[in-house]
Amino acid sequence: MTPRFARVVSRLPKNNVRNMAYGPHPYADLEGKVIVVGGAGNPPEELHGIGATTSMLLASYGAKVVSVSHQKINADTVTAAIKAEGGEAMGYVADATDYDQCTALLNDVVAEYGKVDILINAGIHDALPNGFKKMTREKWESCMNVNCNAHFNLIHNFLPHFQEQGHGNIQHFTTFGSFLALGMGVQRHGYFAGKAAAAVLTRRIGIENASKNIRANVVSIGYATGPLVNRAVANAGADIAKVDAARAANVPRQEQIYPIEIARTSAFLASDASSGINAAEVFADGGNHNCTYGP
Repeated sequence: MTPRFARVVSRLPKNNVRNMAYGPHPYADLEGKVIVVGGAGNPPEELHGIGATTSMLLASYGAKVVSVSHQKINADTVTAAIKAEGGEAMGYVADATDYDQCTALLNDVVAEYGKVDILINAGIHDALPNGFKKMTREKWESCMNVNCNAHFNLIHNFLPHFQEQGHGNIQHFTTFGSFLALGMGVQRHGYFAGKAAAAVLTRRIGIENASKNIRANVVSIGYATGPLVNRAVANAGADIAKVDAARAANVPRQEQIYPIEIARTSAFLASDASSGINAAEVFADGGNHNCTYGP
């Protein structure tokens, strides 16, 4: 089977071998799997980010992908892109910080497809380096709610379904800043702390449910390109070329990570090819977690 979605590759930078076509179909076992991807949408005027690219790549391997966003236009954009290439997909609007909406998400997906095989949480919140002086109580609670509590809500709803059907796969996308005390200056305290807590929760779920044929792993992301960074830079009135150059200079390969590279890591962890990997944190950061202190 030849993966679909060649057009998403055409929208990526052309000067790197990592942005070439997807190539042969390496994960045939994903065919027919039902995968829910939280945090999967971007506005239609933007390039596809990490979550959206992950949805599209998994669909290219034959999975039925439910792309979840708190904004309908975002979920519809990635779903339309998948369907345009002949994939099977559903857009879904939900706020994962609301427990009842996570319950409805599970029930509606099961009603549509009869099951859920894989849950991926790619959502993030407030990744700006504001420093602790700007961390109000309200910002802290918001960061913890979106970056940690939302993941609990998803797991608490989906895990019993996985246990009942006798298999399941959970992934949480985090930042390598939740693994180390990144940066010599002001940093992203609420973002890092919330993501670190969710990462530990994910790994614990993997350990406790391993004998039930359920795996749970963490994808740790380093300096990555994408619409979230571009939007933040534009809002700050900064020069995107200078910001990209500074970020790339802090990656050992002198080049940032691309969304498609993170999506490929996710596809590997979703497939049986990674059956021996559980309760692990897999770093898609170009080696940063081993050598950096960052800007």
